Amino acid sequence: MKEIQDALRKRKHVAVLLSGGLDSTLLSLLAHEALGENALAVTVDSPIVPRSDIQDAVAVAREIGIRHEIVAFDELQYPDFAANPPERCYLCRKMRDRLAREVAGSFGIETVADGMNLDDLDDYRPGMQAADEDGIWHPFIEHKVTKAAIREHARRIGLSAWNKQSDACLCSRFAYGLVLSKESLSRVEQAETFLKEICPGHVRVRCFPHDAVLLEVEKPEDALRHREEIVSVLMNIGFSFVGLDMEGYVTGKMNRMIER
Repeated sequence: MKEIQDALRKRKHVAVLLSGGLDSTLLSLLAHEALGENALAVTVDSPIVPRSDIQDAVAVAREIGIRHEIVAFDELQYPDFAANPPERCYLCRKMRDRLAREVAGSFGIETVADGMNLDDLDDYRPGMQAADEDGIWHPFIEHKVTKAAIREHARRIGLSAWNKQSDACLCSRFAYGLVLSKESLSRVEQAETFLKEICPGHVRVRCFPHDAVLLEVEKPEDALRHREEIVSVLMNIGFSFVGLDMEGYVTGKMNRMIER
């Protein structure tokens, strides 16, 4: 990671978009080691982000020692975003980039960086297009760093987030076209928090019309063993139909609606 730290030093002042995930955590650490007080971590606290991610961002920023700014923002107040179109991530990223630049600018920082890595180029990511348009720097992509390399380096140096699972905002659980609300996002977060207690590994609650959900877990047999309890809890949360996706967990599955 020496090349990235050298590149950070050349920028002199850098603000890192810290989500609390592994990639942005490692980049924040590298920035702090390279730049000290000239590095800043910026976290957007929003209804579309699981509360656990905000808590993780606060914890890792404290662990690293980097200056940390948390800014509240509600994307759901914008009807074009709340309508949940296929370009939702593009709209979100444009708003977040603008906000991050405002925060960074208040500290006299021009360069805003994120933790996107080389593997992120393999998926449908309209947010990356927005970030590129907004001049956001992707050090890991520029230096061809993969997710596996990031995880291995974090493990080797003892970073607490080294084995954190990859995650996405709560909006990614909804079929495109389903209107997003604080209530629907909260229901998904509640359901996933419950499922994680009984189904090890990645968990997703994918939402479809008529309050129907499909559950993605790494081992469907884990969910089947707790079928009655899962159905009861999720229906009490507010879902009308509860199904199990026999394919199991697959990242970015909702993007198939676009591909087809």
